[in-house]
Amino acid sequence: MQRKMLVAAITATLALPLFAAPALAQDQEGAAANAEQLEAVTVTGSLIKRSQVETASPVITITNEEITKKGFGSVSDVLRALPQANGGVQGAQTSASFTQGAETLSLFGLDPGFTLYLIDGRPMADYPLLYNGSGNFVDISSIPMAMVERIDILPGNQSAIYGSDAIAGVVNIVLKQKMDGYALNLRVGGYSEGGGDSQRLQFTGGNSWDRFNLIYSLELRNQEPIYRFQRSWMDSTLDNPSGRGQGSFNYLVRDLLGEVADDFVDPGAWCDRVSSAYGGTVRRFEDNLGRGYACGSPLTSGYSSIMNDRRSANGYVKGVFDINDSTQAYGSLMYNVNTVEYFAGASYSWWGSGAGAGPFYDPTVGSIISLQHVFDSSQTGIFGLNNSFDRNKTYVGQLGLRGTFGDSNWDYDVYYHRSDNVVRSKQLRPLGALVDRYFLGDPVAGATDPFFNEYPVYNVNWDRFYSVITPDQYRSFSDYIRGESHTYTQKVNATVTNLSLFELPAGPVGFAALVEAGNQLWDDSPDPRMVAGEVWGASATQGYGKRDRYAIAAEMNAPLTSMLTATGSARYDQYKASGRSDEKFTYKLGLEFRPADSLLLRGTYATAFRAPDMAGLYQGESGFFAPGQTDYYRCREEFGDDVDFDTCRYNNQQIVGVQSGNLDLKNVNAKSATIGVVWAPTSDLAFKADLYEIKIDDQVQARSLDEILQLEADCRRGSTVGGSPVDINSPNCVAVLGLVDRNLNPTGPSVVAIDQVRTYPINVSKEKVRGITANMQYRLQTDSIGDFIFGADYNTLLKHEYITYPGDPTIDELTFLSYPRDPKWRASASVTWNVGGFSTTVYGQRRGKTLAFNEVDTIGPWTTYNASVSYTVDDLTLSLISNNVTNKRPPKDRSNTTYPYYDSFNYDAYGRSIFAEINYRFGGSGG
Repeated sequence: MQRKMLVAAITATLALPLFAAPALAQDQEGAAANAEQLEAVTVTGSLIKRSQVETASPVITITNEEITKKGFGSVSDVLRALPQANGGVQGAQTSASFTQGAETLSLFGLDPGFTLYLIDGRPMADYPLLYNGSGNFVDISSIPMAMVERIDILPGNQSAIYGSDAIAGVVNIVLKQKMDGYALNLRVGGYSEGGGDSQRLQFTGGNSWDRFNLIYSLELRNQEPIYRFQRSWMDSTLDNPSGRGQGSFNYLVRDLLGEVADDFVDPGAWCDRVSSAYGGTVRRFEDNLGRGYACGSPLTSGYSSIMNDRRSANGYVKGVFDINDSTQAYGSLMYNVNTVEYFAGASYSWWGSGAGAGPFYDPTVGSIISLQHVFDSSQTGIFGLNNSFDRNKTYVGQLGLRGTFGDSNWDYDVYYHRSDNVVRSKQLRPLGALVDRYFLGDPVAGATDPFFNEYPVYNVNWDRFYSVITPDQYRSFSDYIRGESHTYTQKVNATVTNLSLFELPAGPVGFAALVEAGNQLWDDSPDPRMVAGEVWGASATQGYGKRDRYAIAAEMNAPLTSMLTATGSARYDQYKASGRSDEKFTYKLGLEFRPADSLLLRGTYATAFRAPDMAGLYQGESGFFAPGQTDYYRCREEFGDDVDFDTCRYNNQQIVGVQSGNLDLKNVNAKSATIGVVWAPTSDLAFKADLYEIKIDDQVQARSLDEILQLEADCRRGSTVGGSPVDINSPNCVAVLGLVDRNLNPTGPSVVAIDQVRTYPINVSKEKVRGITANMQYRLQTDSIGDFIFGADYNTLLKHEYITYPGDPTIDELTFLSYPRDPKWRASASVTWNVGGFSTTVYGQRRGKTLAFNEVDTIGPWTTYNASVSYTVDDLTLSLISNNVTNKRPPKDRSNTTYPYYDSFNYDAYGRSIFAEINYRFGGSGG
């Protein structure tokens, strides 16, 4: 991409007007007289208003009209349909994830936290809960549609204007600024396969007086859930494409001393006592792997939600007051209350003896055993009782003063902005001590197993274990677990702009500068019992932190010739917290070359950063389970340094991990470049395409547990596997040994076993993406059959590489064998036909092939279609909308034998939806 040459060229052209201005200022009138004067407007990605729609930076814009015609009902729907949003993310379909009640997106397959979200150019507060339990991000599910004028997406590094987080790009949700009259909109509908019924009511209005303009809205929304059991192709584990589906292990007893590891104890007639569970489908069955028999139902996994139950109310008001001809005062407030309810499923609704009592001896069985009991979450059991509830309250407000300094060309804008987000969560969960006692009773005093004289003895209450737990019984050993989490970001900003700082022969030089100061807070306060480990089978993240930030920035726009314009911006950010300071200087350079009115050649080079996120700095100790770990110390201690770790019996251990924040984290740093072309041969036809590259260094990863355990073994044994000496008293060893807690009791079978391993985030990873994004728009106007509007968008990744730790091989993410497996390319296209008051649109999305579960075959592509038809008479518009018209299911992967048998990060299982919408406009000066 010749980035060094591009940087040099742009730098030289930016420097030119600073030296040439005095000599050239007088030779300006001829060129200016012939230039068509268009009104300058605010452009996403710039502090300077521009008269050109297309600039050096590629911007993807989706208007309110397009949103409606393409069938989208929410901001989340719009953004996740973007071809540029090709990365798989967690959300409502990813059961038991940390943020099942929130939605986000991944631009170009990059981390969701690398996208900056704005409302009218002002930042949104992070969602208080952590994405995947480790990182801050923004929830886009609760942004109201009522006031959206358009959505701008600006790919690539944008920190030189907006500061931290703008690595993958910026999403700016631009709201309506003025309205005359009122509008009432009602949208109702649901899904043809059941579930998901929704109703949305919007009221918007605006009034103007002599010196005061007011605009306001109210949006109410109700969304019913969709459960997996409502989709026939994944309502049961018998849908397993291998044909070897079996029931879930709802009632399971493992014999830990069996001839085969973890032999099942045959329940026999006990299964008859629980056959009524899950609608009478529980039966005794034999495990496919030959481990024995258990009681279970194939319908168990179907009881989990894939669309959240959601009820929301949103209000918005904005007022602008003309103090005089050159000064305006303005203010706005958006307030949202959003209640989300969802059920994670059997993976979050069960009890096992391992978490509390551990392995134990039962005299009835006569062996050391462990138990598993999956609660009946269907209508015959505790359906809905242990759902998760998240109540989210957010507001975004600002107060400002803007105007012009006297008769000069200098404009100013001074404002205070605050975005605040609070989540209160609630769920009825079993308490460890109570649920253990319910099934096991108390351990037999003074008794241990007859084999090792180590394990406790319990007399299992088999009548309770083999029973269908009722709601009252579930409540008897459970309690509501409540948490509250809070974030905010606030700042004071002062910006000055001058659209004509001085004149060049080709036109005026624009300039802008800003200074801002603010702070942000993150407070994640779960129920103390979650942190203390008193809630069975559950852990929580926690933490608190606050930091101040300051920034200055400047931008210049210089028309070097009638064909060539150079742009440049630079910004300095400083973050202060906990006695530490982080600084970052970023810049962006751009060139616009217009050899003809119809052609634009453009390029940019930029740097960006992400300040250490609040969770990375301030996360308190939070537990997790880490399977598949190797205990290198025990392997080497028992079998010597030449041990084969692959066959060592300690090579597949599940250990308890504890993660906390790291105040020594540094910024994540990035560079990006774009080069592109825009061609509009007529006013009805336009093409644009841009090549982009984003390179990221110092990405944050938790320190590897495997690396910690290897180093711990070296320190304890005094040498590496290869024989190099290691000093146990060295600072590195002292630090590592403090991360690993072991049971050093010299007696019993659990000698020197790992109790837990601590880890923390570090700046270590690198990532690079390169791709092409393209767009086409064409309008065909006819005299007799109306107008046709064609549009197409395309994004493809040419490269996506990742290096997790220094020295690791480079991972090709386009072929990497792990979930989610993102498509290399995505495309969309639409055609709209307008004739008289009639309008219809067909919109299609296509995702490219992805790697199959067996890591050999491919699946897809996957294509879905939306369609809408509307008719307008006077002030009334009636619409009928269908999304996924053909009821296309996710692509079938016959090698995927893991429920629900499709990639829920990249595909949705909702199916066809049908909505009716009515919009009525009334009042106003013309009404």
